[in-house]
Amino acid sequence: MNMQQMIQAMQKTQRMYEKERKLIEEKEFTYTANNIVKLTMKGNLEIVSLEILDDDILNKDDKDMLIDMIKIAFDNVKNQINDAENELLEKYQNQSTLGKMF
Repeated sequence: MNMQQMIQAMQKTQRMYEKERKLIEEKEFTYTANNIVKLTMKGNLEIVSLEILDDDILNKDDKDMLIDMIKIAFDNVKNQINDAENELLEKYQNQSTLGKMF
């Protein structure tokens, strides 16, 4: 493989990666924390919806628990997004033309 072909292969891989990365940014990820809070976010961390599934949690005494459930839901959705991004990176690192050469 000459240098020009190698560069073209790398550019093609980059375009494919960017296309799939865009799909992750638009994909919706959801987590439900203890059947109390349901959070849906896109891969770009845009919140699509936040639902309170248990109306009893809305009283003043449970405010801290509600905050904790929102945090748990956010952290879990963010972890799902990070996992999807890492999986994509690994996929393209393994397919890299340079990786196959060395």
